[in-house]
Amino acid sequence: MFEREKPRYCTKGISENVPMELQLFLWAALEQEWQSHDMDYLQVFRLKLDEEGTLWIDYMQEQPEQKQTYALTDVGNEIPEELNGRKIFVMDDETHITMLFAEEY
Repeated sequence: MFEREKPRYCTKGISENVPMELQLFLWAALEQEWQSHDMDYLQVFRLKLDEEGTLWIDYMQEQPEQKQTYALTDVGNEIPEELNGRKIFVMDDETHITMLFAEEY
């Protein structure tokens, strides 16, 4: 699962609502996670924007259980408020990897 050479895609929802810089950050975070542990087919990111403009990104997977928190400071103006509290899934279906909102699953 999650081999680097697989094609990567984003759903229309991600492409239209998540700034490209944040998409690139999430892909880079996955690259970092690939190097540190085995990955299952589903990776989850939960986004939380605080009053100070920091975006907190909770990363998790179930098997083996992994959790990590990332903080992007001073990005409040660049992150649409509607992303606050949203979950983003990254799924490996054996032929490609797709980034999508949880409700698009």
